[in-house]
Amino acid sequence: MEAARKGTRAKAEAKKKAHKQVEVKKEFIPLKKRLEMQQSGGVSPRRVEDHLKEPVDNVWITRYYKWKMYSVQEALAMHRESHHPTMMNLPHAFVTACFQLDMTAEKKNRYLDNFQNVVRLPHEFDTEQVRNVLVVSRNEKVLEAARQMGVTHAAGLEIVKQVQNGEASLTEYQHVLAEVEILPDLVPIRGLLKRLFPNVKNGTAGPDLIPIIERFIKGVNYSTVKDRFHHDFATIEAPIGRLSQSDEELEENLATLVMDVHTFKPKKVSHPFITLLSLQSQPSPEHFKVDHTLYMSERNQENVKVAAAV
Repeated sequence: MEAARKGTRAKAEAKKKAHKQVEVKKEFIPLKKRLEMQQSGGVSPRRVEDHLKEPVDNVWITRYYKWKMYSVQEALAMHRESHHPTMMNLPHAFVTACFQLDMTAEKKNRYLDNFQNVVRLPHEFDTEQVRNVLVVSRNEKVLEAARQMGVTHAAGLEIVKQVQNGEASLTEYQHVLAEVEILPDLVPIRGLLKRLFPNVKNGTAGPDLIPIIERFIKGVNYSTVKDRFHHDFATIEAPIGRLSQSDEELEENLATLVMDVHTFKPKKVSHPFITLLSLQSQPSPEHFKVDHTLYMSERNQENVKVAAAV
């Protein structure tokens, strides 16, 4: 009798467990984050395509299917077609590289801060970007060369006393460039310079100032724009040239920009840093997706140059 009762109870418990729903432990979301997600509808602006199908027809709704992947040559050809003199009549319009980034850091619920950089592209063009640059050096030849290249102001170490006395202001400058050997002399105004203090790591200081000045005068400036509610999502829009340039020049500029942006990826992060790359040419709203993984290493960049030459 006791064994029978025990078996009956065991069967009842097993049946009860089988019908019991498995509780899924939800991730804790802070109140501030929950309120922000409610304001934004909780929908991330990131383009996610892993669950979408490939289009099979000539015409499809892009919202429900994956974006078609184009080569750089195909994307440029379509932009040139829409900017032809018989249509928009903008044959020299900018070609803009549009990045989507995953700003998730190494630790959970931690995100990368906004960053910016100036990159020197292999093929120059009129970027129409204006940057106020201050160059500090002991070498009069370097200062004269900087003035000829068009920097906002070039000065010696007298700038330190001028700033301390209120005779000069640093608020108008976006970048301050200096030689490594004179950085200790700039320490008295480091509190005023703050993030503008020349640094070897971000490329604003070095033993030879001439190439650094050329990069900040002729280079392309880009910066991240993080989403207000989704801190793991950021975008970058930077020009890589004009439609009147050759496909080879524009693709080499694009490869250089992709590699430079990828250097900001944390070393211990395993997920993709660049999640989407597309080419746009305003005023056209069209974005043509291209494969950014082709330019993630120097070896791939060399392959691009060889393919372009062929």
